[in-house]
Amino acid sequence: MSGIMSFRRFLVPVLCLAFAACASHHVPEYCPDAPDYASASMWYRPVDSASSDSKPADVFYVLPTCVWSWKTSDGQECFYMDVHDSAQRALVEGSNLLASALFSPFCNFYSPYYRQITMDSWFEPEEEINRRYALAHQDVVAAFRYYMEHFNGGKPFFLAGHSQGGKAVIELLKHTLTDAERERLVAAYVFGYSVSEAELAEFPALEPAQAADDCGVVICYNSVSRPEACSELFKDNVVCINPVNWRTDSVYAPSSRHAGAVFFDAQGRADTLFHALGVKVRPDLHTLLIDGLVDEDYFIPSISSLFPLGNYHVQEINLYFLDLQKNIAQRIAVWQAR
Repeated sequence: MSGIMSFRRFLVPVLCLAFAACASHHVPEYCPDAPDYASASMWYRPVDSASSDSKPADVFYVLPTCVWSWKTSDGQECFYMDVHDSAQRALVEGSNLLASALFSPFCNFYSPYYRQITMDSWFEPEEEINRRYALAHQDVVAAFRYYMEHFNGGKPFFLAGHSQGGKAVIELLKHTLTDAERERLVAAYVFGYSVSEAELAEFPALEPAQAADDCGVVICYNSVSRPEACSELFKDNVVCINPVNWRTDSVYAPSSRHAGAVFFDAQGRADTLFHALGVKVRPDLHTLLIDGLVDEDYFIPSISSLFPLGNYHVQEINLYFLDLQKNIAQRIAVWQAR
């Protein structure tokens, strides 16, 4: 329990799903300066990747929501991360550490800093969320194009993102990847976001994964311990795969099949490891139903209107960490065999 509680203290500022009451909108909205992706300071790279990109595949990773709204010294309100601010950049580092620990054993890891929308934004109506997100996505597209032109070098690659980063991955697939780039896409991991029926119908690139070894597909899931804990943010989602048994039906994966969850401390060191999670897909909800955890240990009251007790949005990577690592290696092997 102490390891889990330690993780919770770390996770809340890292993924920053901490609610700050929406401020009044009578002050002008401030927009921070855009990142320049020609600068190495606008990319997170693991230390051992700084001088060598020797892995057989890349991953382009997009961060989840990690900051909340703030005001400039003259009172202007800002709903975007300032990528040039060291304090705000420090808030995203834990999420980068988590994702790089997941992918770096197999992939060259690239994560751009971008003007993500703040946590407060997700409490707004959908129209306002999308209005604000348009600016954030401009940065994501610019970063992806720079990555392709200067880093990728024709290698196979993954797209991956958690929460807001998952939204970014979906939008990249819908509007940005060229046909040649799609041919090199090993898979897209969309942790904790959604794909609607209308999007599937309109965008063939959003092909849902059906197994552990298909390529060019979207791997998407959300986790709850009870149906009532499903988030309204993802009410239109129709895509879900079980990351333990890699099935899309309701066949249960017991804890004996679960490779293990991993949680990290603030320095990126594995802090808690356990193998006590049972998982199945609820096809009617397009959501994972899990058991074996104590909901209160992971509950964040300040965001309960979005993620109620029993919703595991914040932990979507951690809960299946070792299962996901096995799958990343498997999909690379399948790709290479092709």
